Amino acid sequence: MKTRTLVFICISLVVAAVILMSGSCDNGVVTSSMVGTWINSDYDGDEGKIVIAHVSNNDYTWASYVNHDDSEPDYTVNFTVTSEITDSEGNLIVQSLAYPSDPEVAYVYSMVHADNQTLESNISFVDYPTEIDPLGEDYLIMYRQ
Repeated sequence: MKTRTLVFICISLVVAAVILMSGSCDNGVVTSSMVGTWINSDYDGDEGKIVIAHVSNNDYTWASYVNHDDSEPDYTVNFTVTSEITDSEGNLIVQSLAYPSDPEVAYVYSMVHADNQTLESNISFVDYPTEIDPLGEDYLIMYRQ
């Protein structure tokens, strides 16, 4: 009886370790909350909708649509997530490098709010922004569709 209990405990510990390790070895892909369709009709005529899709590992695409109800993107940009954290309020903070054109690189600082319904971003072509700044020149706020 004691041997069965010991074997059961050992197997349970191995299974728990595998589950925990597989959760931490996800190739860096934990930004699934960014993936999806985001709109803001206030930006119609410029960038009324964006669609973020996962490509592989830390690589994603950002398809930009002129109007929130367009079916064809105006352009698509590849980006790579370089850092992400969850702040004390439950917001996901993501830093990424976007590649709008070769050799141009844009530094993007994004925040997906804790409710997973709002995405804010600031973009710089010099270095990573250090915070979300609604008054910044390259500021964007979008809402999950």
